[in-house]
Amino acid sequence: MKKHTTKWIAGIIIVIIVVLLIVSNVRTHKSDTIKIGYISAMTGPAAKYGAYEAGKLAMDDINKNGGINGKPLQVIFEDGKCDGATAVSAMNKLISVDKVDIVIGGHCSPESVAIAPVAEQNKVIMLASITTTPSLNNAGQYVFRTSPVSTIQSELTSQLAYKLGLRKFAVVYEQTAYATPIAESLKTDFEKLGGTVLVYEGVTPGTTDYRTVLTKVKNSGADALLLSPQSPDSALYMMQQAKALGIKAKIFGNDVTSNQVSINKNKDLFEGLIVTLPDFDRTNPKIFGFIKEYTDTYKAADLPYGVWTAETYDGVNIIADALKANGDDVNKIKTFLENDVNGYHGVSGTISIGKDHNGIRNYSLMIVKGGVVVSYNQ
Repeated sequence: MKKHTTKWIAGIIIVIIVVLLIVSNVRTHKSDTIKIGYISAMTGPAAKYGAYEAGKLAMDDINKNGGINGKPLQVIFEDGKCDGATAVSAMNKLISVDKVDIVIGGHCSPESVAIAPVAEQNKVIMLASITTTPSLNNAGQYVFRTSPVSTIQSELTSQLAYKLGLRKFAVVYEQTAYATPIAESLKTDFEKLGGTVLVYEGVTPGTTDYRTVLTKVKNSGADALLLSPQSPDSALYMMQQAKALGIKAKIFGNDVTSNQVSINKNKDLFEGLIVTLPDFDRTNPKIFGFIKEYTDTYKAADLPYGVWTAETYDGVNIIADALKANGDDVNKIKTFLENDVNGYHGVSGTISIGKDHNGIRNYSLMIVKGGVVVSYNQ
């Protein structure tokens, strides 16, 4: 009996040792990995921004170069679909299940506006890219973005249109947190200059048939047209249908309309389109190198969304720099983002983060010529 009892006890001890070893290994594995979250559109129309691909490329490059002080960076990618409710679910999962203290994203304005309160409530660092909506202003102490506020586009567009002698604008926009403020700001800025907005029409996100509203534009007598879509697909549909209807107004677009992949495939369609974009010198060796790495890795013809695809790569690297300097101390990383991202030279150009937690970039007027987005020479 004692012999059996001894064997039974020995068996229990072995089981306990095995369990302890497993737990120890799990803990060691966890402590040897730096884990952060990431939310972007991995499916749906906004997936064409290339944010997920750029983020993954950044993670891979960081790990090839030693990770975070010798530890691998694990980025947990979640699909926000450029949809507020979906992004909130992803954010809650990252915080509650994955226990992350840093989330890079969203990577479109509807995602970012929706998840900002969740980040702030949980004191989780949030660094958004491809997010230019004014609705994210003053979103909280823990909410940052590498993107500037979008309304500077409207100001420069209004000034150029008025300088060109255009006095009657039509505005067509998707009703989203990104696209709407650009339209609102242009209307305000152009009317202050003395111009008139004859047509001002918002459309439901995901609309594919714009012919009714564009017919209003054609019949209005407008000599200028602003298209402010949310996704590259919407931009393409708007341009195709505007040209099919024979609209003669000078067409201006928000930065989504300048999607290089769409332009490459439809050079004649986009010819003459005027947009306002952050400075993005493709001849700069660092930027040129990233474009080549991205296109080679993903067998792509070009960066899907130019400067903004590149910005998502920079966002991951900025957080990596913060982690290298401060470990995983959230308050120190917060201080780093507030004070130390000043003239950061990334693959998307030069980025700073202001005291208001907004990105700072220099914008320029651009025009599509021969299928290429080039500087507008006034």
